[in-house]
Amino acid sequence: MTSMKWLGPTWINVSLDALETNLEQIRSQTKAAICAVVKGDAYGHGAVATAKFYESKQLSYLATSDLFEAVELRQTGIQMPILVLSPCLPEQAVELVKYNLTATVSHEELVQALAKQALTQHKHAKVHIKVDTGMGRVGVSPDCAIQLANQIINTSHLELEGIYTHFAVAYSDHDYTKKQFKQFLYLQEQLKQPVYPKLIWHSANSAAFCTLPASHLDLVRIGTLLYGQSVVKPPPKLDLQSTWTLFTRIIQVKSMKRGESIGYGRTYTTRRASVIGTIPLGYGDGLGVAPNRANHWQHIRTSLSSLLDNPRKVILDGEPYPIVGKIAMGMCCIDLTDHPHALELYGTSVEIPTRRITMNRRIPKVYSTNNKVCLILWQNRFWQPLVKGDQVYLKEISFIRAKEILQRR
Repeated sequence: MTSMKWLGPTWINVSLDALETNLEQIRSQTKAAICAVVKGDAYGHGAVATAKFYESKQLSYLATSDLFEAVELRQTGIQMPILVLSPCLPEQAVELVKYNLTATVSHEELVQALAKQALTQHKHAKVHIKVDTGMGRVGVSPDCAIQLANQIINTSHLELEGIYTHFAVAYSDHDYTKKQFKQFLYLQEQLKQPVYPKLIWHSANSAAFCTLPASHLDLVRIGTLLYGQSVVKPPPKLDLQSTWTLFTRIIQVKSMKRGESIGYGRTYTTRRASVIGTIPLGYGDGLGVAPNRANHWQHIRTSLSSLLDNPRKVILDGEPYPIVGKIAMGMCCIDLTDHPHALELYGTSVEIPTRRITMNRRIPKVYSTNNKVCLILWQNRFWQPLVKGDQVYLKEISFIRAKEILQRR
């Protein structure tokens, strides 16, 4: 997988085999339907291709962060139900209805706008009420949820399909999570009257899927677990596989004397005669980007950990090599001095451990199965690699053809 010089210096490999393994393991651990979360470009995996993969696996739902992510999926032929997790503004109701998207609602103004658009477009709009049981961001309070549910049920052209909540600390505070869940179950009991339709009740995210099995209910919203990551210890039967790897190639190798500086600000000076390699990735691609910590002590701990553990490394021939100097917008340098063939590494590919969701979407996504490339997502288009002799060519293919490849794998 690391010999694709024809593709360019940088690419992301997505293992469809690993993605399928994770999905099937998750399915085996619950009776609930699965809603695959594809927000943030499917956590860096390429939302369009990943959504088409999930559609081929007959999942019940997809979830996006916002309207724009959902519309992109619809415009590329995804037909399965899509829940838009962020409540939209009333002005966006026209597109929610036009693209048959399931809206999250927590305010009567959006309900009215959706009803008006559904009537205008001669459709029925599905909605899910979001209830704030302790997250403190968006959602209607449990006390007002019944009133909102009654309004939706009594409004023509609207269908109340589901009600859900979101846990704030399912990864760390079991008591608080159980308190949130108890509030949600109390609301569920209140709405189990004949006047209310059969609803989809959902509360579990990836963390709660592992820590509070009772919260699975009718549907589980799974993001990070599908992509081989977890902020909590997974159940013993969940042997998550790595689904995503970032590669780039060394574009220059040079010898430097002891005492020479590297990069902007001259923040790093060689302590010995060194061999320095340059790779074409930087903060403009998401490398080295980290979330801002509101908690100052947490920020200090993270910073100290970074200095002590030096996590900014690349992997070459199975060994770590440190990134040195400031990471620039499009380049950074690595210290290759300890490699036995350091001066011969021009053009060699390296693996870069990094935050998936920060990676620039311009980086090609290469989808593989059985250790062979089957599909490429690049420049917002799908490509199929064709081998002729010792040459590899990229053939642009339609979204429908891409879906067929994913289904056939």
